[in-house]
Amino acid sequence: MSDEPRDLTPAEERRLARHLELLRADHPQPGTALARRVVRTARWQRVARAPLRVVGMIAGAFFEGLLRLVASGERKRG
Repeated sequence: MSDEPRDLTPAEERRLARHLELLRADHPQPGTALARRVVRTARWQRVARAPLRVVGMIAGAFFEGLLRLVASGERKRG
């Protein structure tokens, strides 16, 4: 198969139009279960955000300190 577009035959166009019409007619509505899951996920993420930020800041500071120690040791040797 090629990625280049090609012209459709009239039969292919009719078939495609029929398939698209079926898709247009079917409008699935999100259920209340989906809304509940989204809200529940947003709530636990909001609760977890602050501790995760603190852990990230501590880890970043730790690794930055290690890099500075390594860099200062290399300057003394050179």
